Amino acid sequence: MYLVGTSKGLYKIDKEANLLCDKEDVYDFTLKNNDFYICSTESGVILNGKTILNESCWKFYELDGQLIASVEGPKLYLINKERIKELIDLRDEGKKRGWSFPHSEYAHITDFAQYNGKIIASVEEGNLLFGDITSLKPLDFFNDSHNLLVKDHLYIATAYGLYLTDDLINYTLIEKGYFHGIEDLGNAIIAQEMSEFPLMMYEGGKLTRMGIKLPRPTFGTNAIAKVDDENIVYSTTSFYEINIKNLNFRKIVDIPITRRVKVL
Repeated sequence: MYLVGTSKGLYKIDKEANLLCDKEDVYDFTLKNNDFYICSTESGVILNGKTILNESCWKFYELDGQLIASVEGPKLYLINKERIKELIDLRDEGKKRGWSFPHSEYAHITDFAQYNGKIIASVEEGNLLFGDITSLKPLDFFNDSHNLLVKDHLYIATAYGLYLTDDLINYTLIEKGYFHGIEDLGNAIIAQEMSEFPLMMYEGGKLTRMGIKLPRPTFGTNAIAKVDDENIVYSTTSFYEINIKNLNFRKIVDIPITRRVKVL
């Protein structure tokens, strides 16, 4: 099953697009213990159709079986049905360090990963963060960061390029460009860049643009999700199934502009 959060609601994709939740700008979503949570920049955290946290929400993260919501600030909350606990408020840190976001007063955390036994978090726009979930501290890396992936290195997809690091001190720019989605396909990594040919493969230390012309992703679009090591889905204003090995792809349906796509 494919689910797509869009600027105009949440869709289930089969042979057509079925609207599950409308009128929300859906940046993330998750099903937990038969409860459905939506992360909306307009309405905050929504549980089974009811707003339970009215702060602009950008990302969910599950840590040790617990659901964490990233809202503007950046702030993080632990969410357990309607029981909500603030974990960390980084607004003062952000003001001190010049964090910003053009569409809001505050920046926000866009993604999380576990690296060397600690949490890594990316900020749009600000410092990369490192530590425990309640005591994240800024690293020197400052960027407009979107997504993280841990494989043989830590990969960071940003608005200014795709980076990697091994030590959180030295950062190598793999390629300039506006990068968002990034997925591990086993022997390679696939990344999404803002282009009419948006898919790029990183394998054996070399980044190659794939010759598949697709609708250009826009700002805030996490357009790719892994199905298996040879197949992905791609979603912007249309939804596609793509075989990476054979470069075969087919369009399934048109939808509103995508914020995030997931394979469930």
